[in-house]
Amino acid sequence: MFQLGVHAIISIIIYLIAIGLAFQAMKAVQLNKIVRKGRVFETQLLYLFGAIALGFLVGNFVITFIDTSMQLSNLF
Repeated sequence: MFQLGVHAIISIIIYLIAIGLAFQAMKAVQLNKIVRKGRVFETQLLYLFGAIALGFLVGNFVITFIDTSMQLSNLF
């Protein structure tokens, strides 16, 4: 049970870090050229949702990679 709790905390931390890094990376994208003028709130919401989606995908990859690499010890 304790191991599941530790895994959950590590997963949450990885997701938050990945979302934060994705948000920083999304700042480089100029969505103002795509979104209509005067739609500031919608543009910020698109940045936020894009960062969450990208951060979730990256975090999920990292968590799956760590879990899979830990299972390699069962091979030997």
